[in-house]
Amino acid sequence: MNDNAALEKSIREEADKTLRSIEDKVAAEIRKLNEAHTFEIDKFKKAKEAEIKEKIEQELSKLDSRTILERKKLKLGFIEGFISRIVDEAVKVMRNDARYKKFLIDTIAETIGQIQEKAEIFLKPEDLVFKKDIEDEVKQGKNSDIIIKEDTTIKWGGCIIHDQHGRIFNSTIERIYFRKSPAIRQEVMNILKQKGFIE
Repeated sequence: MNDNAALEKSIREEADKTLRSIEDKVAAEIRKLNEAHTFEIDKFKKAKEAEIKEKIEQELSKLDSRTILERKKLKLGFIEGFISRIVDEAVKVMRNDARYKKFLIDTIAETIGQIQEKAEIFLKPEDLVFKKDIEDEVKQGKNSDIIIKEDTTIKWGGCIIHDQHGRIFNSTIERIYFRKSPAIRQEVMNILKQKGFIE
């Protein structure tokens, strides 16, 4: 009987020992899994944080570029508007100057002298007051076969002349300004820089 009790006790102790060993192994495996899981989560978290940081930096860089571009556009818009106002004012002053009439008549006479055939002269409506003077000047040359018409598309002044072969001679103030505009723009930019209005 004592032998059975001793055997039973021995079996229980061995079973307890085996269970504790299994529990320790299971606990160790769980710890390993938790550590591996924590490592993977940290790794994933760091990767995502780096990805988000990179995206934020990219967006901030794009925003900086857009801001710089918008500032440049705004500055250019300001400069273009400023130049446009200056030119408009200059044209108004020029049209009230007695030299404008001479410029217009001389330009027409020179072009008609080159054409030496029938021609149509288009003027800004307000310049039709010079019609008689233009006709008198042209009649002194070799070609007096001209027709003078108004053209409401001429904004600032000058003239457009068509010959009978379909050639067009554009001597409008707008065309002259267009040809000279890069130099005018550069000069205005230089003045604005000197005065410290732009960098």
